[in-house]
Amino acid sequence: MALYVRKIADIQNVNARLRGGISAGKDLRMGLYGLHGLTLVFTAPVATVTFTTPGASNQEALSLKQILTQINAVVGLVGWATIDHQRRLVIVDPTGAVGVVLDATSTAAASLGFDEDGQAGMVYAVPGGAAPALVNLSASPENSTTYLLITDEV
Repeated sequence: MALYVRKIADIQNVNARLRGGISAGKDLRMGLYGLHGLTLVFTAPVATVTFTTPGASNQEALSLKQILTQINAVVGLVGWATIDHQRRLVIVDPTGAVGVVLDATSTAAASLGFDEDGQAGMVYAVPGGAAPALVNLSASPENSTTYLLITDEV
C-alpha cells in the first residue's frame, strides 16, 4: 500500500483526477502565443492535436475557447477537454473509463502547463477496492473550497 495525499484546489479537479484526467498548470484566460504547429500526443486515447492559428503564425495567440475547440475537434477526444475554475486546461474521459496519458513527445505540453516528460491519469477504484483506489476525500481545514485527496496507488 502506497498512500498519497494531495491538496487540490477545486472539486472539478478532484473529480477529473479520480476519473483518470490530467490537469495543466497554466492559467489560459488570456490565451497563449506560440502554439501554432505544436502538438499534444496522447497514447490513451490514441490521438494527436496539432494546433493552428488563423494566420498560420506564432505571432497570433489562440484564445482559451480556440484551444478547447481544437482539442475537442480531434477524433478520440471529442468532449474530453474542459477548463477548471482557475482557467486551466483539464483533459478527462467523459465516461471515466480511460486514464488519460499524454506522451512526452508532445511539443505543446510545457506551453500549456502540462509536465513535459509526459503525464498519466489513473482511474481510481472506490474505497476498499484494489489500487489505485480512493482512500479518503475531505475539505481542507484551512479552506472549504480546497480538498485533501488520499489515494492508495501501486
